[in-house]
Amino acid sequence: MRKFLFVFLILSTVLSFPTSLLFELAEQFAGVRDFIVNFDLTAEIKQDGVRSFYMSGMLVVRNLEDFYFLVKKPDFVSNLSFAYFSRIKRLVFGTESFQDFENLEIPISTIVQAIQSALRMLQTPLVSVRSEGDYVILTFSRLVAQQLREPIKVKLEIKEAQLRSIEILSPSEEEKIRVKINSLVLNAKTDEYFQLRR
Repeated sequence: MRKFLFVFLILSTVLSFPTSLLFELAEQFAGVRDFIVNFDLTAEIKQDGVRSFYMSGMLVVRNLEDFYFLVKKPDFVSNLSFAYFSRIKRLVFGTESFQDFENLEIPISTIVQAIQSALRMLQTPLVSVRSEGDYVILTFSRLVAQQLREPIKVKLEIKEAQLRSIEILSPSEEEKIRVKINSLVLNAKTDEYFQLRR
């Protein structure tokens, strides 16, 4: 009986490890409505050599309604910014020397609902969750893969309960998108990013 109990405790600890990492991560984000994230995005396709795309940027979210996005790299589009104000349905875009706007409705509630549905899906058998070192690896069932048109694997790098990177890979790993999170500030002061020039 003792051996059975010991094996059960070890198995439950090992099997719950990835879930606890995700739980700790979700716990951090619970109730957060304002945040700032600085990131690097790299996309690679390995066909006829390696083709890659790199960009660096900053995303600011205020009250889960207003969004500010600043492109830092590549240099030829650096300082290009976009600010979306959901209440007045206006997208303001430009650089330091030029600014314009467009009235436009982005379905924020639909986007938030899609994210919530995706997070709920992590708690179902449609997604298998396993751990490899600092990575939590999400593999989707065939049913989900059919909806996505191609099976994918998602790797979340989590260190000290902080999300460090997100990697989306094709099954052959010939196509890869990696978002490296350089800094993430939760419950940040965000109003300064939404001041319009007069």
